[in-house]
Formats: sequence, structure tokens, C-alpha cells
Amino acid sequence: MEDVNTVPASVTSADAVKALMVLRAEMVQREARMSAAINEQVQALRREVGQFRRDVAGIVDSANIAHGARGAMSPVAAEYGHAAASAVAHMRRAGRLVWMWLATAGTMLVLAVFVAWTVLGYYRRELASTQEELQRYEDAVPVVQAFYASDAVICGGVICAHADPAGARAGDKGQYRAARPRPRP
Repeated sequence: MEDVNTVPASVTSADAVKALMVLRAEMVQREARMSAAINEQVQALRREVGQFRRDVAGIVDSANIAHGARGAMSPVAAEYGHAAASAVAHMRRAGRLVWMWLATAGTMLVLAVFVAWTVLGYYRRELASTQEELQRYEDAVPVVQAFYASDAVICGGVICAHADPAGARAGDKGQYRAARPRPRP
């Protein structure tokens, strides 16, 4: 008899592993895209700050008010620097969140595989015991058929048979004699 429960459980575990790996790959790709976008924004911001500083320096140098302009522009440059640092911190927090989700998904996968393996083991044991019981019943069928075909009854916990004096003998010493066939109704 074929074990029907084994195939779907292994296919389900493989599908679950594939699905979690696809999910992990998508999350890693999303994190990489987010990181690239934030890095690109930080670089653009740095380029703008640099260009802004060069423009301001050119204006200040050409107007001979370098000291006053630098003092006025210093807070703006500091604000840009703070914005860049904030963007980097936000990117790091997002990265930690993605890794936490991946760890949670991995833990859930391990737990699901463990539960599936445990349930599969239980069903294997139950199937083995059921197969043994079925084999005992199948082994008993010829005995029941022979009892039903013979003119025999159960009396006092043993089988009493109406022996056929002309019936075939059986046993090591021929001590058994075939029972008469049961009369047909």
C-alpha cells in the first residue's frame, strides 16, 4: 500500500521553503533599492551643498564680504549636514527592520518545518500500526472463510466440527480430519 501522506508533506515543505526564499530575495532587493536611493539622495545633497558652497564662496569672494557671508551661510550648511546625517540614520533603521523581518521569517520557517516533521512522524507511526492491523485481518480471512465453509461451531471457547469420516486427514500424524461442508440453506 502506497504512503499517500508522504508526498504532499514533502512538496508542501519544499514549496514553503521556495516561497520564503523568494520573500527573502524580494526583501533583500527592496533593501538594496532603498539603500541605493538613499545613498543617491545623500550624494546629490552633498553635491548641492558643495555647489552651494562654491557659489557662495564665489559671490563672497567677488563682493569682498567673505567674513560676513560665511558666518551667514554656516547655519545653512550645518542644516544640510544634519539632513544628510538624518537620512543615513533613517536608512540604517530601515535596514535593521528588514533584517528583523528576515530573522522572523526564518524562525517561522524552521518552526513550520519542525511541526510538519513531527506531524509526518506521527502519521507514519499511525499508518504503520494500521497496516499491521490490516495485515492481521487479511491473514485471518482464509481462516474465517474455512470456518464458514465447514460445519463447525464455537463451543466453550474452542471450535467443534462435524467431522467427515471420509474426509482428508491432516497434521503430522494424520490426527485431524476435515469437517463436513456446511449445509447450504
